[in-house]
Amino acid sequence: MIASLILNILGLCGCWMLSIIGLVLSIIALAQSGSQPETARKLTLWSWICFGAGVALFVLFVLIYIVALGGSYLFLGADGSY
Repeated sequence: MIASLILNILGLCGCWMLSIIGLVLSIIALAQSGSQPETARKLTLWSWICFGAGVALFVLFVLIYIVALGGSYLFLGADGSY
């Protein structure tokens, strides 16, 4: 639970919007860990899923950016002229 909390905070610093949801789920899981461990385990799992989805979307956007940038070099030329 602590690792999920820390990584979601780092993800939030990286502007991964899904880390907000993961951070909230981690905090709730920590609060419920003493009284309802099964619920806390499920919330922690969903927190990890949100973190992983945020990382996957970030990687996807970076790849799309690289492909779009590479495509502009193909059509414009390496120096940016038509």
